Amino acid sequence: MEYSGSIDLDGLIDLDSLAANGAYHWTFLAFPTSTVNEQGVPSDPDAQRYIAAVQSSGVPVGIWCNSPVDGTAYAAVTHDVIPQLHRAIKGLTQYQASFAADLSERLLAESGSSGT
Repeated sequence: MEYSGSIDLDGLIDLDSLAANGAYHWTFLAFPTSTVNEQGVPSDPDAQRYIAAVQSSGVPVGIWCNSPVDGTAYAAVTHDVIPQLHRAIKGLTQYQASFAADLSERLLAESGSSGT
C-alpha cells in the first residue's frame, strides 16, 4: 500500500494523558522533542509521511511527547493495537523494513539527542 497524505491531526490519540494514567505504549518512531511543531507532530516531512501512512492504514497513532527518555518524543500506539501496527507497516510497500529505525537514528543524531 502506498500513501502520501498528511497526518490526521484530529485522529491522533492522546498518549501523554494515557501515560499519566499508567498506560504503556509501543513506539515505532523516535524524534527529538524539540522538533515537534505547533500541531504536535515532528516537523520532519519524512516522519510526517510515515506516521500518516501508518495512520491511514487504520492504526490509531499518537505522539508521546512526555516520554521517560529526556528530549525524545515518539510516534506510538497502545498495546492492544500492536498486531495491527505490524500488519500496517508490513503493507507499506514504499518503505524498507528498516525505515523507521533509520529515520529515528538520523533525526536523533541531527539534534544531538540519544535514545531509541
